[in-house]
Amino acid sequence: MLTNLSNIELISMDGFISINSDPIDNLYIALIQCFGIILCGYIAGRFNVITKLEANGLNTFVGTFALPSLIFTSLAKLDFTLVNWRFLLAILVAKSCVFFTVLIISLLIKKPSNCGRAALFAIFTTQSNDFAIGYPMIGAIYQKTHPEYAVYLYLMAPISLAILNPIGFIFLEISKRSLEENKPCWSMVYSVMKGVALNPVLFMTILGIIGNLIFSHVIPSFLAAILEVLGNAFSASALFLLGLMMVGKVHKLKGTALVIPGILISVKLLVLPLVIRESVILLNAGDNITDTRNLSTYGFLYGTIPTAPALFIFTLRYNVEIDLIASAMVACTFLSAPLMFISAKLVSAVDAGVTPASYAHQLRVFSFDISTVSLIACIWLLICFLGVNHKYKSVTHRYTLCLIIAQLITAIGVIIWSKLEANATGSILWYIQFILISLGVYGSRIWTVAIAVTLLFLNSHSLSFVQNMQKWLLLSGCGVTALIVSLMCICIMPKEPIEFELQNPNFQLGRSQAAISVAILIFCFIVTLGCLILQQRYHYIRNDLTTYSSTNSEGERSNVSNDNNGRNVIDVEDIVSHSESTPIINCEFQNVCPNSMCTMDRSNTYPFDCNQEEDITPIDSEDPQILRHLVFLILLLCSMFIGLSISISTLIMDQMIGIYAELAFLDIALNFGQSLTAFAIFGLDPGVSKLSSWLQQLLHKSHERELQLPEEDALSPEIKAIREQFNRCHLAECRARIAICRRRLLKIHRGVFTGCDLVDWLLEAGLAQTREDAVHYGRCLLESRILQHIDGTHHFYDKNLLYTFNA
Repeated sequence: MLTNLSNIELISMDGFISINSDPIDNLYIALIQCFGIILCGYIAGRFNVITKLEANGLNTFVGTFALPSLIFTSLAKLDFTLVNWRFLLAILVAKSCVFFTVLIISLLIKKPSNCGRAALFAIFTTQSNDFAIGYPMIGAIYQKTHPEYAVYLYLMAPISLAILNPIGFIFLEISKRSLEENKPCWSMVYSVMKGVALNPVLFMTILGIIGNLIFSHVIPSFLAAILEVLGNAFSASALFLLGLMMVGKVHKLKGTALVIPGILISVKLLVLPLVIRESVILLNAGDNITDTRNLSTYGFLYGTIPTAPALFIFTLRYNVEIDLIASAMVACTFLSAPLMFISAKLVSAVDAGVTPASYAHQLRVFSFDISTVSLIACIWLLICFLGVNHKYKSVTHRYTLCLIIAQLITAIGVIIWSKLEANATGSILWYIQFILISLGVYGSRIWTVAIAVTLLFLNSHSLSFVQNMQKWLLLSGCGVTALIVSLMCICIMPKEPIEFELQNPNFQLGRSQAAISVAILIFCFIVTLGCLILQQRYHYIRNDLTTYSSTNSEGERSNVSNDNNGRNVIDVEDIVSHSESTPIINCEFQNVCPNSMCTMDRSNTYPFDCNQEEDITPIDSEDPQILRHLVFLILLLCSMFIGLSISISTLIMDQMIGIYAELAFLDIALNFGQSLTAFAIFGLDPGVSKLSSWLQQLLHKSHERELQLPEEDALSPEIKAIREQFNRCHLAECRARIAICRRRLLKIHRGVFTGCDLVDWLLEAGLAQTREDAVHYGRCLLESRILQHIDGTHHFYDKNLLYTFNA
């Protein structure tokens, strides 16, 4: 332990707060300081006070001078004989597990593999902003109870800087060199070794350890005077640089661009803290039980520190996923703030003497509230799936419907549980609620596996195979769940009375039920994650084959379709400029199109194209909504991981205090609130769109806003001539180019285009010389009823209004 460091006065080396007041007050100040500087950087970049060229210079200063100087100074001063090596070993094991798991999954998920991209993802999930954000936060929380914890940051930083990051640099160098042709193998090996050796961060880490041995923890004053000034400049510069990086990056976080950053952020802010906490507990890193519990809580807090800005410097140096990493870092930084604050509040509550009984009472109330809201969401989803749009006909939505039913059963059981008296254990009502909760919770996990397996087979097998397999999956899911719950009721007798401190609806049978939950969750988590990896791999392989086939048949036109690979419905809000070329997409269905003719050449099979105006009710009911289910499964995987962590903690810990209580509340929210996630993903589309249509129709009728067009006899000769010319020579080509599927206000429209799209095409085809002429041409087409506004309420404008062809 760093026992001799407990008397160190925790005044930040970079001018941050001097800690003398209440920990929570200090945390407020630390967070305000950090995010205030980030906001200053954002404002400076937004109003062009600092240009992009000047920001590049700041990048160089932070990565090449300030950060290496800070690392050297910190490592050269430390006394390594006072280190708790078991705690550092636990951190190393936890970070290594997350690092290599992310690295391997990123390599497996895409064909061909991109090792540089995978390395960046692995570094993102393990490298924390230890000094700029972590130091003031840890110092604010532990300044009275464990002042030595802030010093641990200097010891944990080299785990990433000197051990894990160099592995990532090797993969980045290999990826960089593999793009250069006609280079011998030995040249690439030399380049990798040179790039790793001359990396300033790694170089100064090794040099700091050597300096520690040479100077015996005391840096010469002339050298310290230089290095400390440079090191002190790091925190403010790094936070200011992070604010600069936010400019122009936040708007990219929407649609499908949210998926990968969302996964990375979830791993960084949820998975890594939990893995560190469990690693510290399993390795028994403390001198006693209390010390181990405190270190595990500290490890969890350390894991919630957001990713370091230094990672962005790596993306610039190797030119890999610059926008994605920058956007993810921005979101990760701001999402980490509430998580750090809640965790710190719980730590302070334990220090203030809050008892486990208080947590248990609040957990019961919270469970009741979540279940009540979940019950309402389940009823809404059942109406949407069964009554509004018959989603249960889709092969994927049938399992989603089963999961919703399982959540409905869980909600009823939890509501009954929350009203039971303490002496009702073993009664008939107790068994009823226990069976309902167990069937619902375990059933939700198993139906998650069923959804993942279905998505995998949709990419690797035919639709008929999936439909034939479905009945066996349905029977297996129901049978396995019922068998597990029956055996639990028969073989495990409830203990009376149950310890009040351990009251949790998920563990009413104590550690026996926790052990069963661990086994189920491990199986479901591994199978679901494996299916998602294979599904994405098959998806990329299929896209490669489609691209190859399209290249042979359409030549240059394949370049346009490649730009939109994997995205089949465009949001109108995504189109911000009519100067951009209009993307061409074939169908809203990603992998399983109900119309088999849609996979053929668009130019030859237009009469069968999915973009035609037709009755969409039977097609929509069979749409598997692959992307939505992928997002749903990712969120369910997060719920599984939290559930696995709390189950393991229940087997080990004996009191509901601190971070354990936070995990219990989080598990209740994610486990019993799965229906709320389903409601956000599936429940808003059918209900809100139909309600919106009804309100719009009612509004149109009451105000008579329908556009009045001239009669046929009143049309001018010019309009008739334009109609005849367009019908005869241009209609088919124009429709093939611009009529696509789009989403507006959560409703999908087929065969539509915006006014900007048609104006662009008219200019490209030479039918108009200016945009004003193109608008006049479009108005002639609308008045002659060649096209119309989707609601019939607007004339033709050069705007993002949606129109469709009548003919």
